[in-house]
This record gives sequence, C-alpha cells and structure tokens, in this order.
Amino acid sequence: MKNIVTALFILSILFISTILYAEDGIIAYLDGDVTVQREGSILDAEFGLSVFQGDILKTGIDSLLILELNNKSELKLRENTILVLEGTGKETSLILKSGSIFSRVNKIINGSFSVRTPSMVAGVRGTEFFVAYGRTIETEPDIWLCVNEGSVDVSLTKTGDSVIVNEGEGINILSGKKLTKPEFYPWTKKLNWNTDPDKGEVRDKTNLNSAYEDLLNQDYE
Repeated sequence: MKNIVTALFILSILFISTILYAEDGIIAYLDGDVTVQREGSILDAEFGLSVFQGDILKTGIDSLLILELNNKSELKLRENTILVLEGTGKETSLILKSGSIFSRVNKIINGSFSVRTPSMVAGVRGTEFFVAYGRTIETEPDIWLCVNEGSVDVSLTKTGDSVIVNEGEGINILSGKKLTKPEFYPWTKKLNWNTDPDKGEVRDKTNLNSAYEDLLNQDYE
C-alpha cells in the first residue's frame, strides 16, 4: 500500500510539472543571430527548441525566426525584432518591443490572439497580418499594420480610438496616437508572407521606407 501511495505521489508531481513546463511552441526555422531570453538566462536559439510563456525572442541584423505555436498559429520575426510571449494557448498575447512580425492565426482558435505595442492592441481571430515599427517622427515610432487575410481590430491604448482593418488594407498609427484610414497601400504587395521554407524563400526584404511614399502629404504635426 505504501508503494502505491508513493507511486501515485510521484505521478502527480510529474503531471503538475508537465502542466507548468509544457512547451507553448517550437522554433520551426531560423537564420542568423537569434536568442531566447528565459528567466534571466539567454539561450542561443536552435531548430526544434521549445518556447514558453514569458520567453523574450530576439533577432539580430539579417536574421529571421519562424515559430509554430501549439494552437497551430505561426509567427515570423524579421531582423532586429524583440517579441515577448506574454500569453499563449487559447489566450495568446504577444508584445512587440521593436522590429516587425508576420502572424498567421489559426482560424479554428477557440479563444483570442493579440499583438500589442505600447500604443496599440491588434486583436484577431483567424487571419494573417503584419505589424512593424516605422520611423520616429515625433516622440514615439509609427506603427504600420496590414492584413493579408481576414480582418484585424486595432485600438489605441491612449485614446481608445479603434478601427477594423480588412483583407488587403493597411493603416499607419502616427506617433502611436493617430490612426490613418484603412486603405490599400502599394508597398504591402512586396511583403513575403511565406512561412514554409519548402515552398520557397521565407525571408522578407521589404524596405519600410517605401511605405512613407504614400504618406508624403500626411500632416505629422
């Protein structure tokens, strides 16, 4: 009887450990200088490495990272990007600190998926979209967002202003405090949405400076 109790106790500990430390996704592809900061330690990223809630992912110059989350969503981080996995699973929440990411969100997610910066929240459900930091015109950098499939609900943290960006449209958040009207921007056609190396090039080389050609008459004051 004592042996049975001991065995059950060990099994319960293993079960709890599995819940606490179960991976939230894996690194499906990487190229260049990519690191994972976890509980104060910095790990060199490698193919197949598990990622967890709370991890901070960082790509260097000319680097790329593709993640597959357990909810079947995919993330592609361009160079010079810092992304925090704030929450994962049914309630996936990502914090973009710098750089840019492509998000392909599983259409059958039973929950929520959002990407946040200090100035905005982009909430989606079953879509494919791109978020990037642009130029710093005033005190805060601009944010660019465009949608390849589905729609994204964007709201500003400071003002509460919101807008729905539909498939094929893009917006610019000026200095983190002003939303432009959703519309088609030619520069978005240059974006490389592919996340599968077996299907061709996955690196996106779009120069975001070209995005500002459509805003030459925009009043930044």
